Amino acid sequence: MEKTTFPLIRALIVIVIDAILIVALILLFALDTMVHGMLYDYGLVFSHAWAEPYWLMMKTSMMLIAIAIVILSILEFVYPLLGKKPQPVETKITCRQKKPKAK
Repeated sequence: MEKTTFPLIRALIVIVIDAILIVALILLFALDTMVHGMLYDYGLVFSHAWAEPYWLMMKTSMMLIAIAIVILSILEFVYPLLGKKPQPVETKITCRQKKPKAK
């Protein structure tokens, strides 16, 4: 494998994982919309007994997914750029040998 292939594959994996996490966020928003919109039509009665734990779990889930997206993106894209050290420059020192004196 070439040196450029590995970072490319690594970047693609990060993008795919971020996309999966974003889809999970979208699904949580859809679930929240369904609870607050459609379920009242089917007889859901509001009560703080179920609403407060629901809100806590929903907000916690959304925050954990958002934090995972941010941390993954920072660790995989920004951190390697900051950690690169300049490569040392190789210098060749050649010494001239003294020619033996002719007798």
